[in-house]
Amino acid sequence: MRKYVRWFVAVFAIAFTGFVARQLKSRTPEPVPPSVVKADPKAVAESTSGSIFRFDANREAFTVYAKRQLTYEDGSTKLFGVTIEAPERGSGGRTFKVTANEGRVGAKESTFVLDGDVRLTASDGMTLHTEHATYEESDGAVRTPGPADFARGRVRGSGTGMTYDKGRDILSILADAHVIIAPDSDGADSADVTSGTADFARRDKYLRFEKTVTIRRPSQTIESDNVIARLTDDENHVDSVELHGGGRITTRRPAPGTLESVTGRELNLKYAADGETLQRAFIAGEGVLHLASEAGTEGRRIEAPTIDVTMAPDGSTPVALSAKDNVLLTFPPDPNTPGRTIRSQSLDAQGDAEHGLTKARFTGSVDFRERGTDVDRHATAGTLDVGLKSGFSEIEDARFTHKVRFVDGTLTADAAVGVYDVDNGTLELSGSEPGVEAPHMVNDRVAVDGVEIQVTLAGPHVTATGSPVKSVLQPPKPGDKDGGTKMPTMLKQDQAVTVLADSLDYDNDASKATYIGNSRLFQGDTSIKASDITLDQKTGNLTAKGPVTTTTVLDQTDKDGKKTRSRSTGTAKEFAYDDATRRLTYIGTAHMTGPEGDMNADKIELFLKESGDELDRAEGYENLKLREQNRLTVGSRLTYTTADDKYVVGGRPVEITDSCGRKTTGKTLTFNKGADTIVVDGSDQIRTQTKGGGKCP
Repeated sequence: MRKYVRWFVAVFAIAFTGFVARQLKSRTPEPVPPSVVKADPKAVAESTSGSIFRFDANREAFTVYAKRQLTYEDGSTKLFGVTIEAPERGSGGRTFKVTANEGRVGAKESTFVLDGDVRLTASDGMTLHTEHATYEESDGAVRTPGPADFARGRVRGSGTGMTYDKGRDILSILADAHVIIAPDSDGADSADVTSGTADFARRDKYLRFEKTVTIRRPSQTIESDNVIARLTDDENHVDSVELHGGGRITTRRPAPGTLESVTGRELNLKYAADGETLQRAFIAGEGVLHLASEAGTEGRRIEAPTIDVTMAPDGSTPVALSAKDNVLLTFPPDPNTPGRTIRSQSLDAQGDAEHGLTKARFTGSVDFRERGTDVDRHATAGTLDVGLKSGFSEIEDARFTHKVRFVDGTLTADAAVGVYDVDNGTLELSGSEPGVEAPHMVNDRVAVDGVEIQVTLAGPHVTATGSPVKSVLQPPKPGDKDGGTKMPTMLKQDQAVTVLADSLDYDNDASKATYIGNSRLFQGDTSIKASDITLDQKTGNLTAKGPVTTTTVLDQTDKDGKKTRSRSTGTAKEFAYDDATRRLTYIGTAHMTGPEGDMNADKIELFLKESGDELDRAEGYENLKLREQNRLTVGSRLTYTTADDKYVVGGRPVEITDSCGRKTTGKTLTFNKGADTIVVDGSDQIRTQTKGGGKCP
């Protein structure tokens, strides 16, 4: 397109305005014999039938033909049926021909006017048509105040009012400028330009269009208040295009990941040597860049006061992008993907010609948001690095660094580093920095601290490792019933539970927490130490694997109904609490100490009252040893009930040794702790006997 504009500037500006206006002022037309009858009484001379005027200035000859001429007393001349023929100065022999119905030469040849069907034809195919043209010696300008149209080769155009500034070598269309470039032989390189005004500056090698400029090309439309196209030195191609006062570039049928549109207050476009392929676009002020998406979906949008984008050799695929000062990147939602936005102080993105932009870094006050039908996520950080799928279609992963905070519904996570896998919906927390000594995650049910925390946000499902991992399980909310959470009844329902371990696996949907390695659970005076602990907050059940040590503080009611708090300690290889039966079970070398005595057995069971903070009964199984009130009882089965403070021990046989060393054996032993009475029943199977001896008298 630009090389044809060059020819238009050269031919029209130099040939018509320069040659005709400049040369006609050089000489006074040769006198002709006066006519017998004057057509105009004011004329002092008149000639007819092909008057010829020749001018020779700067060794260039111009010839003016007129069918009739009138000369007036003031020195002005009027011509009728005018034809002007002239070569272009320094053109190498091109000729130009101008015709008009009338021509007027002012006094002292200071002005020249052509009226009525003014036409310029150049030997290289340039044509111009208007109804009125003037030349003023005072400013060296040629003007056509009315409508005019022109054409040369593939280029044609029109406008209202044209001016040629000979000194500056600038042709201007003053209103309603319209330039059309027809397709070349391959059907390409066409354009349709409309604007309020247009300037063609051959010497300075630029084209300027102003006032509602629209440039339409087969694949692109440019709109602006002011467009300047700067040409290459040979004037055959466009080197750059500037859009001032607000501009917009739109692409027709863009491929995914390529430029769909660019808008801004000021735009500077740099083209390759062919003048067609866009190499770089710089937007200053209110910049908005759209990248195309798949058909039927809204494209990605980048907003910033300053945007600088570099294109691949195809001229449409971004391979580098920089944006500064309050950047906003928007991924619109679609039926399968939530909408995402990223705000920051700056953005730098890179990619390649095949895939487009594939990675980006956001720095300074990063704000990430993700919203959809079932998703509402928000993250802040100092820096965010994202991986992008081909064609800038989606965010693949996001790595947040420096004071990271991630919020998903009731879940909040803080860390020095947070890696968000968008497709899988997972979040990895790690690192340490001042103010965030270790990764931390909390929701309405649990708080977790660890060296590394992995969160599957759907649920969530949390795994953590560290030395140690610390978790705080929140008590049930008031009113939580079916579908809610519950603490084991052996624990307080209105207090949080703290657990330390080497690692944690927490499933929020199942309300289940599993602690592995050096596990320690605390709530007030109650504690459980074990290798592994599993707490089910749906059922209220708790299990531990050993060695296990438990410390519990339970209420104890005396015969007067007065309650006191007493501590019990239990150890075993395994421990389980069943909330439905309120049963604590110790299995494997079980040992229990407390106000009821000191008991060893293969298995010990404690049953709590409905309140969960008071013992109802205790059971011991196999290899039983009970020490209480300076007595040792050995058997295979024990039942202790707090209601009557009674022990019942069975075995084959049961053996009780008192403080004096006396032994009593039998099948069943029953004694009441409060009354200090012992009954041994032989049941005719094992003889009841008492053996004296020992240290007591």
